[in-house]
Amino acid sequence: MKEELPIKKNKEYIVKVIDQGYQGEGIAKIDNIPIFIPGAIKEEKVRILIVKVASSYAFGKLLEVIEKSKYRVKEDCYTYSRCGGCNLRHIDYKKTLEIKKDMVQNLVNKSLKEKLQVKETIGMENPIHYRNKAQYPVGKDKNGQTVFGVYARKIPSNYSN
Repeated sequence: MKEELPIKKNKEYIVKVIDQGYQGEGIAKIDNIPIFIPGAIKEEKVRILIVKVASSYAFGKLLEVIEKSKYRVKEDCYTYSRCGGCNLRHIDYKKTLEIKKDMVQNLVNKSLKEKLQVKETIGMENPIHYRNKAQYPVGKDKNGQTVFGVYARKIPSNYSN
């Protein structure tokens, strides 16, 4: 028999973000169940809507930042909230370098018996207008014309209940 989680889809919660995930999403816990929250930053208190409940984790949609992180900054791109091309532009750049280092450190230490110390992430003098990854879906529109673009930011459809 499948055990019922204490978290309910379509219910709002107020949570404290305790960590950052490997894609930059905030991580909170409700009754020890991890909740992944795109747009949230570690140490923030946020109001979320649960949009997906899996067997051992859930996804939340950020509704309101109640207590902001000192690292939250105004995004420097007017399409950031809907584009999906970047995931850390709402966080101070120097802090994103720390987050990236921590992500690599955690991944390295999960698989090695002898732990390594990852060096500091090397930043750029001007990180604006730079991308090291690009994904462009290509397809045909209703008139048969070739079209391409970027993915909108959203929780992937395979995570829906």
